[in-house]
Amino acid sequence: MTDTDAEFTRYLRLGGFPGVHMLPLDEADARSMIMDIYRSTLVRDVLARNRIRDADMFERVAAFAIDNVGNPFSARRVADFMKSQRRSIGHETVLNYLTALSEAFVIARVPRFDLHGKAILATDEKHFVGDHGIVNALFGYSDQRLSGVLENIVWMELRRRGYEVTIGRIGTAEVDFVAQRADEVVYLQVATTIATEETRHREHRPLEAIADNHPKYLLTLDPLVGGNANGIQHRRIPEFLLSDEV
Repeated sequence: MTDTDAEFTRYLRLGGFPGVHMLPLDEADARSMIMDIYRSTLVRDVLARNRIRDADMFERVAAFAIDNVGNPFSARRVADFMKSQRRSIGHETVLNYLTALSEAFVIARVPRFDLHGKAILATDEKHFVGDHGIVNALFGYSDQRLSGVLENIVWMELRRRGYEVTIGRIGTAEVDFVAQRADEVVYLQVATTIATEETRHREHRPLEAIADNHPKYLLTLDPLVGGNANGIQHRRIPEFLLSDEV
């Protein structure tokens, strides 16, 4: 494993809080630090500031949002999940909780953008976390969450570079990210791997459906990736994070 891959693996598992990487912490201590940050943010910055009375329900909604990083998300979905757990919460309360979490930068709500109609869609937005280390600190590392965490990492990097980011929709297909900065537009798909022809086709299809000539990227963890296929540039996620341009 190269130094870059080793550093990326640690970043993937622990996130980007500075103290985690500046101090000689093992993974258990690093996660404990992240949990302390998360808990203090919820108590000090969110519960107290917004005078939220039902702390238990609020923490359940926060945990559900974080556990579903990168998945389509709605207040109705949260309410239905709580109902399945024999807990009751109204849609307006869910929205208020999500707004409070967004204002504290615990989560960010990312809307969908119709690439045909050139309009923001009101449904099926996604949520990402202010630092993906919170996901693994709360729930432990899992391959099942890997694709969502990778999307979170790419979304955060795009925001750091000054892009406005939405989720693209073209017909029934989804483009993971539409990144816009002034007159610049970039389309990106994020996948763990495209090792099979089926996954390659699935990830290429939404990008190939876009008729304009703006740059299109497919970002993966595949060790041997590169080049250009049908106008789509393949990049490894660690190299993308270290590059000066998309």
